[in-house]
Amino acid sequence: MKKTLTIVAVFLLLATLYSNAQSKYGDVTIDELDMAVYPQDTTAAALILLKEGNLDFIYDDEAGFQYQYTLKMKIKILKNEGLGWCDQEIPYYEADRLNKERITHLSGTTYNADNRKIIKTKLSKEFIFDESINEKNKLKKFTLSGAKVGSVIEFKYTIVSDYYYDLREFYFQSSIPTQQVSFEVITPEYLYYNLNMQGYEKIDATTTMVNANYNIRYKDDNGRMQSTMHTCNAKKTVFRGNNIKALKNESYVWTLGDYISKVTFELSNTKFPNSMTKSYTTTWANVDKDILDAGVFGGNLKKTGLFKNDISTKEINIENAKEILNMIKYKVKWNEKNAFYPSDLGDVLKKGLGNSADMNFLLINALKSGGFDAYPVVLSTRSNGRLPVTHPSISALNYTIVGVKIDTMMYYTDASAKFGDWNLLPQKCMVPQARALLQQGGDWVDLSTVSIGMMAITNDYKFEGGEYKGRISITRRGNDALSFRDHYADYKDNNEYLEKLAGQLACEVVDFEISGADNAAGDVKEIFIVKPDVTLGDEFLYINPFLIKHFSENPFKDENRTVPVNFNYLQNYRQIVNIMIPEGYAVEETIQSEKILLDENESMVLTCRVGQTQNSIQMNYQFQLKSLQFLQTDYELLRNFFAKIVLKNSEQIVLKKIS
Repeated sequence: MKKTLTIVAVFLLLATLYSNAQSKYGDVTIDELDMAVYPQDTTAAALILLKEGNLDFIYDDEAGFQYQYTLKMKIKILKNEGLGWCDQEIPYYEADRLNKERITHLSGTTYNADNRKIIKTKLSKEFIFDESINEKNKLKKFTLSGAKVGSVIEFKYTIVSDYYYDLREFYFQSSIPTQQVSFEVITPEYLYYNLNMQGYEKIDATTTMVNANYNIRYKDDNGRMQSTMHTCNAKKTVFRGNNIKALKNESYVWTLGDYISKVTFELSNTKFPNSMTKSYTTTWANVDKDILDAGVFGGNLKKTGLFKNDISTKEINIENAKEILNMIKYKVKWNEKNAFYPSDLGDVLKKGLGNSADMNFLLINALKSGGFDAYPVVLSTRSNGRLPVTHPSISALNYTIVGVKIDTMMYYTDASAKFGDWNLLPQKCMVPQARALLQQGGDWVDLSTVSIGMMAITNDYKFEGGEYKGRISITRRGNDALSFRDHYADYKDNNEYLEKLAGQLACEVVDFEISGADNAAGDVKEIFIVKPDVTLGDEFLYINPFLIKHFSENPFKDENRTVPVNFNYLQNYRQIVNIMIPEGYAVEETIQSEKILLDENESMVLTCRVGQTQNSIQMNYQFQLKSLQFLQTDYELLRNFFAKIVLKNSEQIVLKKIS
């Protein structure tokens, strides 16, 4: 006991020392090189000892105001997995000669200890190179060489940007813990920004007014260049944080980016000397208009002539809308690229290949050609993050799907989803806020619950000739069917899938049949026979009625949770089990009937009803998920609820031989 207390005391002491230590850039200590573990997170592969950011403004004679962003980072490598931090990349943008970003003062050092002596390895030019993502988006990549477990690496750089209306966001949090972080922003009185904070880590912020000096060069009356120092008021904001926890990937999260601690900037207005105030604040109605006014977007909603020989006006109903959807999928295949804006729709039709926007814009035009009230729906996919509802922005949108109004009903689809259908969207599109660009004006729509998943399993077990057999029938509908079809398409054939299924069930599977797996609508049905390892004749027969387990382990293993829980879609899951009791046996022990509620709102319900006759046992198991999001404060409830699900799925029925 004394030894345990001593170890705990040492860790607490180390944690206090590390948290109080002030790391400095360019000054690596032996203590930092000797560190073998970060006491506050012993699982960390690396530790950000120091992260310092500075953002201020300079004045350029041609470009006017530019912002310069300087980043300094100091990282301790604790495990082999942490060596990935030696490879860094800096995204930057070059529109043309007058509108660009450039990276300056890039340098770095790797520090190692050799017999208590600090060895430095400078960042070499041979490990710095540029890469073009496309014509305008670039990457500056570099690698800090000579690093190993135990090393400390440092790097710094400055970005000078013409885009003062689009400042870089600053992340206080990362996938590894951060011991010390600070960010200083100085903005002149001519530029006013709204600062938006997100995340759950404690970040202190202080704001003061200071003087800012800008060197302005100009030509005098004689054509000679002159310079003057201009002084104005400026706002200085300093953010500081210590011992920031790593933001780790957890189950049931749409995107971690929605919860990472960071600060972003929105240009509200400008007021330059001798000029009127110019407002940059906008509304979603203005964003809607700007999108539709753009020729590449609004102009491509008027191409109904592409289908003048393909579509005749028919009755406006969902069956005919499905027919047109299937026609587009037949004519054009998805190239597996996501897009917000379409390309040349006529060219896409000729080639028979297009991105997601191409296919959805073609569908809108085809529907209009058939007399339907079709319209685009723009959104930010789940992985792209939530829309900033209170801060309208076109740049936050990254995807377009199709909406259609039939009578009083609204239907939505993504034409690029191979197995999608009307009101059956891929999960990436099932977001709570999307903008429907209707003729009478844009409107918010909730796509997160346009459809649900349904899975029904019927199990019939009995002994035949001393052998225990079961006939299992599985029906999937809605999102469960869509997910299964995408999964099943990855298998080469039925035999490969059957081999995987037998491995999951840990028993022989025969007489397998499947239907509906290749369709874009309707149910998917599987029927097969299983032969579990239960031997008739033993004194006790142990039977697990859940050969197909709803949950075999708790997806919420951690004791605490830092981010909300987001389930994929609403679901109704049901298993019916019928077990024939063999002659000469009686029920010794059975599963108990019970109903478990997650909360008083019944947002999650588990019901298990068990009945028995002289010759059989019947069980009806049902799980209903009625809400998609749960806050961190609900985590303990969720964890306990799923622990009960796992326990229920592990229970057995015991049959005893009658004397």
